[in-house]
Amino acid sequence: MMMEDKPMTGEEVLQQILGALNGNGMQQAANGVYELCAYVDSMTHKVEDMTEEIARLREDIQKMQEDTFTNRLKKSLSEAADRLEKRCEEIKQQIFEVKESIKNKAGEIMADFKMRGKAALNRVSEFFCLKDKLVGIRNKVKEGIADTNRTIAKIDSFGKGMREAGQKVANTFRTFADKEEVDYSEKEKKFSKTEVVKKPWQWQKKVYKSMVLHLDAAIDKVEDLSWDVELNRMKDKQVEELDVDYSKDILPVGAVAEPSEYQYGAEAFETAYPKMKQDKAMEAKEPDMKAPTVPKTGKVR
Repeated sequence: MMMEDKPMTGEEVLQQILGALNGNGMQQAANGVYELCAYVDSMTHKVEDMTEEIARLREDIQKMQEDTFTNRLKKSLSEAADRLEKRCEEIKQQIFEVKESIKNKAGEIMADFKMRGKAALNRVSEFFCLKDKLVGIRNKVKEGIADTNRTIAKIDSFGKGMREAGQKVANTFRTFADKEEVDYSEKEKKFSKTEVVKKPWQWQKKVYKSMVLHLDAAIDKVEDLSWDVELNRMKDKQVEELDVDYSKDILPVGAVAEPSEYQYGAEAFETAYPKMKQDKAMEAKEPDMKAPTVPKTGKVR
């Protein structure tokens, strides 16, 4: 199955929804949708590269020398290549379904946008439904990593067995020649044929790991889109509440039970002046307090 060459970010419906989001102050959501599509495009390229590598891998397996021990390894590697090819086809199909879901959802949102306006753009949170599909792809890729690890381990085991067998044969001849046995493990070459055989599988593992990182990022994006929309809704609700006129709920000052109204300036003076005048009149009516007279006791000599 050949996948589309046209990138998701170049699809007309995606260009439309990105324009609508940016034009309505939803830049963060626009960035999220764009990055989601970019991650899907990247995975598409990676799985295509893996498929192309399978053909070269099969050629390398066929070129391996013919002998009893090597044929066993060739059979094992051929079976691993078959599983790899099947897995790649399954991943391609899953990615294709994700791309179709993104385009269909974007089309639905744009149709709704034409009828309801900005409120319809909050439906980008519905891209969250892609999470299960993305998790399914990630699980398939992780299966590939585990299978590749097993294949690499078999190659290592085969190489080790061949080296040990060769060393045993060499030491057998040394024994017949009355020479001491040699520990060839200390003289083992850093580069061997098994390392060459492992390289394509190690490359596949590296691509798998890169796909897992992109899938993790894509899953984070669909979760973020859902959360960002919820935050925008909460923000819009707060703005609406601030715009509500609460003046009708405030009681008039006269309705509050207060002992008296506080007054300032001339008004305060006019209110207090009669009281001041009354206090002075009361003071006038009170008898004068005179100093006591000292009785006369006669002349002081």
